[in-house]
Amino acid sequence: MKAAWTLCHDCGTASRLPELPPGGVACCPCCQAELDRRQGASLDTGLALALTGLILFVIANWQPLLTLKLGGRMLGNTLWDGVLAMARYGMWDLALLVLATSMLFPLLMLLGLTGVLLPLHFGRRPWQGARIFKMVLAVTPWAMVGVYTLGLFVAYVKLTSMASVAPGVALYAFCGLLVVSAATRATLNPRAVWERLQPASPPTPGPEFDPNAWMACHVCGLLASLENHARQSCRRCHATLHHRKPHSITRTWALLWTAALLYIPANLYPVMTVIKMGRGQPDTILSGVKHLIESGMWPLAILVFTASIVVPVMKIVVLMFLLLAVRRRSTARRRDRTVLYRVLETFGHWSMVDIFLVSILSALVDFGSLATIRPETGGTFFAAVVLLTLFAARAFDPRLIWDPSKRDAP
Repeated sequence: MKAAWTLCHDCGTASRLPELPPGGVACCPCCQAELDRRQGASLDTGLALALTGLILFVIANWQPLLTLKLGGRMLGNTLWDGVLAMARYGMWDLALLVLATSMLFPLLMLLGLTGVLLPLHFGRRPWQGARIFKMVLAVTPWAMVGVYTLGLFVAYVKLTSMASVAPGVALYAFCGLLVVSAATRATLNPRAVWERLQPASPPTPGPEFDPNAWMACHVCGLLASLENHARQSCRRCHATLHHRKPHSITRTWALLWTAALLYIPANLYPVMTVIKMGRGQPDTILSGVKHLIESGMWPLAILVFTASIVVPVMKIVVLMFLLLAVRRRSTARRRDRTVLYRVLETFGHWSMVDIFLVSILSALVDFGSLATIRPETGGTFFAAVVLLTLFAARAFDPRLIWDPSKRDAP
């Protein structure tokens, strides 16, 4: 790959990418964000992992995840059972959310990768390859295989105190799918895929590069001139171009305040009701953590408390802090604030573990008056908080942290 200019998506700094050696990584000199990396056979490895992931995905949807034995009766659940259980109790919004994040988006990611990388492996350009790969990058953050796997382990540990639980074949397949998904993200270089789909073509900046005259596509990274950029689309992936995310501050504030307001009923209303021998016991997020502590499950209680209480609150607080710093045009510790934003984006979706946990338990514990677990209204509010904070993090433009003064040291 030839040396070329690029603009950092985190701080907007212009850098000229060198010819990287095998295994080399190019980082932004300003905020240390990864700009490019070179790995041998990245596309072939990505194709092999995508095909493996498709096989594991079929097994994970076909076989039972967990099997519960209680009172002489035995029940097993699949991914579909969790979705159907939510729908059966009238929680259609949660059913669609679980369906999308645990099944639809992972499947689209794997199918899209296979559809793009397989023709490239044989030296052919895939039909609509740029649009398909853009879709893959869009759904990847919402393919929450890792979070769902964590929900399965939490459900397994929680149910061992009330019945006999056995892991199914699908649980092992789901763990394998988690490993494959993580390996795909670690080994596949999106920039290399874009170059194979459509190499960067003129106009390109010369040796005297003025970053204020150019903008980078937020999807594929291709540079485009700022001249007449109104309603301009990227010539490679057809994404709408913008110098900065439109109305970033306003949209982020609106999403955060809405999430903060909904967080109150999300903690006041129960997320599920556990019915044993005909008697119901509603559980809020905090009461669920309390019951885990009383049962001696301290590690699990800490895990659930962190994912369900600490992470949502920290997302709201940190984003508000970043917004206030941008409003004050602060230039202090900008690199640290950028790293804080990256951490927020990386771990923000783990709050979904509670929603997945409720769907798994609702499908698995259905023994009539003997024992039943059903979802409640608090889950809807909590899911809304998680989604709003995720949207808020994506609406915030980290380059605003660096805009006040590019001349000061980070």
